[in-house]
Amino acid sequence: MSDDNAALGADDEDTGQPAEPQPLYEEVTIDDFASVDLNALTGSMARLDRHSLVDLFWSKVKDATDCGDVRAERVYRLVSALVGLHLRVESEGDPFGLQWQNGTRRTAIPHDFRGNQSEVLADLAPGILHPTLRARFADVAYETGVRRAGRTAVDAYCEVARRIADGSAALEFPDIGTRAMDCVKPIERSFMINARIAKRGTLVEPIAETLRLAFDNAVAERAYFPLAQLGRRVLQHKLIPAEEVAETAASLASTAPPEDYDMAVKECWNLAADAYDRAGDEDASRNAAIKSIERTLAMADTVPSSSAKAHWVKQALREFRARGDAKDRVEEMRRRLRELQDKALDEFSGIPFKLDGIEEVRDQTYAQFKALGLTDALRSMAGFSKPDDVEKLKALVLQQAKDFPLSNLFATSYADHEGREVARGPSLDFDDQPSEAWYKEHAIRHMSIVRRFRVHGNIEPARQAVLERFSINEQHMLPIVQMSSFIPAGHHPIFSVGFARLWQGDYATAGHLLLPQIENSLRHILQMSGRDSAKMEEDGIEGDRPLNILLGYCRADLEAILGIDMVWELDALLNFRPGPALRHELAHGKLGWNAFFSDEAISACWLVYLLTVSPLLRYWDSHVAPAIAAMTPIGEI
Repeated sequence: MSDDNAALGADDEDTGQPAEPQPLYEEVTIDDFASVDLNALTGSMARLDRHSLVDLFWSKVKDATDCGDVRAERVYRLVSALVGLHLRVESEGDPFGLQWQNGTRRTAIPHDFRGNQSEVLADLAPGILHPTLRARFADVAYETGVRRAGRTAVDAYCEVARRIADGSAALEFPDIGTRAMDCVKPIERSFMINARIAKRGTLVEPIAETLRLAFDNAVAERAYFPLAQLGRRVLQHKLIPAEEVAETAASLASTAPPEDYDMAVKECWNLAADAYDRAGDEDASRNAAIKSIERTLAMADTVPSSSAKAHWVKQALREFRARGDAKDRVEEMRRRLRELQDKALDEFSGIPFKLDGIEEVRDQTYAQFKALGLTDALRSMAGFSKPDDVEKLKALVLQQAKDFPLSNLFATSYADHEGREVARGPSLDFDDQPSEAWYKEHAIRHMSIVRRFRVHGNIEPARQAVLERFSINEQHMLPIVQMSSFIPAGHHPIFSVGFARLWQGDYATAGHLLLPQIENSLRHILQMSGRDSAKMEEDGIEGDRPLNILLGYCRADLEAILGIDMVWELDALLNFRPGPALRHELAHGKLGWNAFFSDEAISACWLVYLLTVSPLLRYWDSHVAPAIAAMTPIGEI
C-alpha cells in the first residue's frame, strides 16, 4: 500500500471546530498528463491485473521523486491511487469502498476525485490502450457523476474479460489457472454499469458477445464456480437457450473427476436445475437438484471427525427438507445425524490450563475476609460481582481478534451435551463494524477465564473465610432482602433462603431459588420507576413480558435504572445464545447437577446478590448492619 492516505479533518486549533479534510491529491490537469506517456508505459503489458499496474506506477512515483520531476510525480501518484482502488462487485452501491482507515488517515475513494479531476479522467480514458487502466479512469469518472464515461468503462471491462478468456492476456498466477474466474469480476461490473446506462432488458455491446466467450471458456476449463455465475447471467438475458445451458452444466457435473471439490460441482448442478426449470423440464430439474444435495452430503466423507460430518449431514438435511418432496431422505438424514452427534461426544475433551497468580489472589482474599466482621463481609462480598465495563470489554475482544485474525474467519458452532448444534456464533469481517452478537459471544468466551479467576480466586475463598467464623442462615439475610428495592413484596422469604444457601455453598438450591426470580424483579423495578413492562393482547388480556423480551423491548429503561454494564451482563449470563442462557436452561430442566457449580451459574447467583445489596449500600451502616446485628449472637458480630 502506498503512503498516500487522506487526512481526516482534525479540529481547528483556533475555533475548536472540525477542519475541512485536506485533499488527498493535487489536481492533475490535461497538460500534466501530457508530460508523461501512459500508453508507452502500459500499452504492451501482457498482464491485465491491477497489481501489476500498482507496482509499476508506485515505482514511477519513486523515480519521479528522486529526479525532482514534480509534474510527473503528481501524475503517477494520482494514477497509482486510481489503480489501487479495490473493485467489489458484490457491493453495487459502493463498488470502490475504503480498504483501510484509522482515526486520522484513510485510503482513497472515488469521491476524492470528483469535479474537474473526473472530467479530465473521462476525457483521457478513451485514448488509453491498457484496458484495465482505461476501465479504471472511466469507471471512477462514472462513479463521480460523469455519466458519459460509463460506455467507455463497459467497453474496457469487456476487453479485459475477452483477452483473459481467449488467452491473449498473461495471468498474475499462471500456475493456478484462474483464467475463467478472472473473467467474472469485469463482466459483473459491466452488467452493473449497463443497468444504469441502457434501457431495461437490453445489453450494450459487446457485453453479450463477451459473456458467451467467457461462458465457453469456463466450460472448457471445467471451472465450476465461474461457470455457475456466468451461466446465471446467460439465463437471465437468454443469450443461450436454457435447454443448452442445462445440458452443458449437467454433463460437466456428471463427469466430474472424484478429486474435484464437491461444493464446486454442486454449483454446477444448481445451475443445471435452474436451467431445466426455465426450460420447463420439472423432472430433470428435480433430479439435478437432488444431485446437488448429494454433493453436500458427499462433503461428510471428506472430513475426519464425527462433529464435522454431522455439520454436512445437517446441511443436507436442511436442503432435503426445503424441497418438500424427499421425506424418505429426510428420515435417513435424521437418523444419520443423531448417530454422528452421539459419536461426536467421544471426540470432545477439555483442555487444561493453569491460571497464573490465582493462588496468590486466593490467599489474599481469604486473609482479607478472615479479618472482617460479619456485616462488613456481607457487604464486601457484593464487590466481586460488579460487571465489567462493556466498552472496555468490546475494545479488548476486538483487539484480540485483530491480534489473532485467523480464529475469527469462520463462524463458531456450539453443541449441547448430546452433541447437537444449539447455537452458532458469527464470523468477523474486518471491513465492517462487528455486530453486537459478535461482541457478546467473544466477550462471553473471554469472561469464562475472568469468571474462573473471580469464583475461585475471590468468591470461594471469601465465602469459606466467613463461614469458618459465622453460621450464616436465613435470619442473617432477611434484613437485606426486606430493605432492598430489588425484591417485590411476598418474595422476601425466597430470596433469604436462596442467599443463605448461596453463602453455604449449596449452589444447586440457590440457583433454583434465585435465578427464576430475576425476571420478576426486573419487572418490579421497572414498575417502581414508572415504566410499564406489561403487554396487552389483541383481545384485551394483559400479560407479562418474558426475560428475553424485557432485555430487548425494555432494554433502554433497564439500562437507565441498572446501567448498561449490568444489563449487558444479565443478558450474557441468562439469555444470550451462544452463551450459558441459564434462565432458559433452568426453566426447561436442562441444567444437570454439575451445571449449578459452574463458574457461570455461581456468578449469576452472586450477581443477584449484588443487585439486591446495591440499593442498600448508602444505608448499610445506619440501617442494614444494625438489623443484622440484632439477629446475630453477640459473639459472632
